[in-house]
Amino acid sequence: MSPPTGETVPAYADVVVPRHLHRSFTYAIPPVLQGRVRIGTRVLVPFGKTTLQGVVITLSAMPPELPHARRRAGGPAPLQVKSILALAAADEGDPLTPDVLELTRQVSDRYLTPWGQCLRLVLPSRPTRLTAPKYALAPLDTSPTRATLRLSPIARTLLERLAGAPKGLSLATLQGNVTGPVAATLTSLKRRGLVREVESDTLEPSPRRRSRAPQGTRTKSLERSLFETMAVGTLAGTFQRPSWWDRFTQALDARPHAAFLLEAAFPQRLAALIEACEETQHRGRSALILVPEIARATLLSATLRTVGIARVEVLHGGLSPTQRAEVWRRLRGPQPAVVIGTRSAVFAPVAEPALIWIEEEEDSSFKEERAPRYHAREIAQVRARHHGAALVLASAHPSLETLHAIGSGAPPPVDLTRAPHLQIVDLRHSPRGVVLSEALLAGLNAALNAETQAILYLNRKGFAPALLCQECGAAPRCARCSATMTVYRRAGSLLCHYCGGSMPMPETCPTCLAPRLEPVGFGTERVEGELRRVFPRARIARLDAETTPAPARAEAFRRQFRAHDLDILIGTQMLFQGTPLPSVGFVGLPHADAGLHLPDFRAAERVYHGLLDAMALARPAGEGGRVVLQTYVPTHHAIRAVVAGDPSVFREQELAFRQALGYPPFMHLISLRVTGANSRRVKAAAERWAALLWSAGGRTPAAPAPRAGMHPGFIVLGPVASHVAQLRGKHRWKLLVKSADPEEGRRIVRATLDELEGRKKVSGLKFEVDVDPVEMI
Repeated sequence: MSPPTGETVPAYADVVVPRHLHRSFTYAIPPVLQGRVRIGTRVLVPFGKTTLQGVVITLSAMPPELPHARRRAGGPAPLQVKSILALAAADEGDPLTPDVLELTRQVSDRYLTPWGQCLRLVLPSRPTRLTAPKYALAPLDTSPTRATLRLSPIARTLLERLAGAPKGLSLATLQGNVTGPVAATLTSLKRRGLVREVESDTLEPSPRRRSRAPQGTRTKSLERSLFETMAVGTLAGTFQRPSWWDRFTQALDARPHAAFLLEAAFPQRLAALIEACEETQHRGRSALILVPEIARATLLSATLRTVGIARVEVLHGGLSPTQRAEVWRRLRGPQPAVVIGTRSAVFAPVAEPALIWIEEEEDSSFKEERAPRYHAREIAQVRARHHGAALVLASAHPSLETLHAIGSGAPPPVDLTRAPHLQIVDLRHSPRGVVLSEALLAGLNAALNAETQAILYLNRKGFAPALLCQECGAAPRCARCSATMTVYRRAGSLLCHYCGGSMPMPETCPTCLAPRLEPVGFGTERVEGELRRVFPRARIARLDAETTPAPARAEAFRRQFRAHDLDILIGTQMLFQGTPLPSVGFVGLPHADAGLHLPDFRAAERVYHGLLDAMALARPAGEGGRVVLQTYVPTHHAIRAVVAGDPSVFREQELAFRQALGYPPFMHLISLRVTGANSRRVKAAAERWAALLWSAGGRTPAAPAPRAGMHPGFIVLGPVASHVAQLRGKHRWKLLVKSADPEEGRRIVRATLDELEGRKKVSGLKFEVDVDPVEMI
């Protein structure tokens, strides 16, 4: 399309490429592409010795000028600019819109990640076709007479094979049937005009992949099982509109951005979500729903379709590249849709969504672990503000950051009639090494006799977290990491939960050679062993990463439990994933405070939420529901809040601690890490980074700003060796930046990062930045 008369045709484009570079690159637009390159267009550009796909972010009619220091006395020197090679992915729709480009730029600025790396978040992955060339006989009118040619026995055998296969045969097939240098002989036959390559077919999946059920079949089976457990028809009777519902519907009409917090159990949240989607579609607008896991996305999509919600789209990492690209294409159309997806779906091309709903907003899986390390909840807030959408943060136990930001006032009253009977067992008064107390065993026995089933929750895998030498106190550690290895007695091995390395169970201490090695603590495997010893006739299963490495296997255990084919189910956090489990007569918490003492300021919050989820699986006391909670610290505010059934007991104490120590939601954090193979270089680089940070913040470590009753605006902690000081052979040192002003904190970190990465002798070192970290270990 030609530009209007008199309009200047852009001749140069600034392009960002997917490299760790905080800048764009200028390329000339060749005549053949002028008028076709626009802002947001994906292009192929030369970059060094390779070709990259980039995105155009600005256009200009004038060439860029050289920096002042490189200009000649007579004026700016001419600059040799490489040209764009071609348009990329022309079959994938229109260029990226300005809104989408702006969103990726904000992600880049917020999470201190090069813009080019952020653009991949809004580009659907292209289908990868694995193809194998096929060979067929050349047409008789173009090939020499074969009878007159001198051919080797292998060549004649190949020609005979190809004569019986008009559509051609692949190299692998021919190599399986003919002995000898098949590939070289085919090359010779092609050169002599006897054989030609024909259009190849897509490679068949490997036998292992072929033996698995198709993705669609597994998804449909999961949808049916999930829907059967939800009893959707009864949800309307249980739904009580929250106090803010009128303001929510007004926000859908008037389109001012507004944020709402829904603190309720899952059935009530699901009923509210259904009605919110109905309200949105009634207005002819779209909704975006984020969930923490694929199984929950499948559940919600099946449920919404069943109750009559139109055009429900699912977008998550379990889709193939082809499926994902097709969903992406459909969402670019004009029809409103309800999009349900996991973390990455926050970037779905939903035009002007009226509703953005985040289910289980406190879940850590909404935080991306690789650069750009974005948090889907924060990006959803950015999109909601931009589109004037209503944002609903839903959870049974919201994060303290959300509670502080939105402010729900007093927590919803606890319905004591629905609470189970709770018994506390103080393990400080129990014999040393006890795993299952008499009270817990009695509760299990009663549930088995009443056939009401039982669940035991312990968020610790393996038989024991460590194997300790009773002579020298040492514990075997991973050879590639500095982490203590977990005991798996059934497998007879020690396993590293960080790199996956393993070693046989040693008979003597690797440090002092003493034979006095004893497991310390206990995990789900040990609990299972104790239960099988005490209740040999009970049907017991364990739900953790060792026994159920695949979601389908975990779902099979859940189906068995719902069908009452299991009496006792032991599990980690996986108990709360996938299909919701039915309520049971007994819930046991063998080590309720496991995880409380990890070096992470969110440790208590995670433990508290896990205990609440576990207790929610018990029936009400009036229906025989009972919970036994074993703990070494019954006075901890997380345990006291569970016992009292009062969330404010935990929230008030935890917020007071965080305010006193300067943690979110009162201060903003940026976690920094230096990794490398040379421990001395890693430590020196971390110390250099700390010095740059203090200098950029206007202070020195020896003379920080006076506190005056509150935290200074900028604090640097460290450097220190990471909790796992060596991971997969790489040494790791970390720093933590606290800032009262998030923009100022990011500005300082970016300036120091640019200086570090711009210095010489940084090869072999990696500088990692995690803004608003979720995991501190």
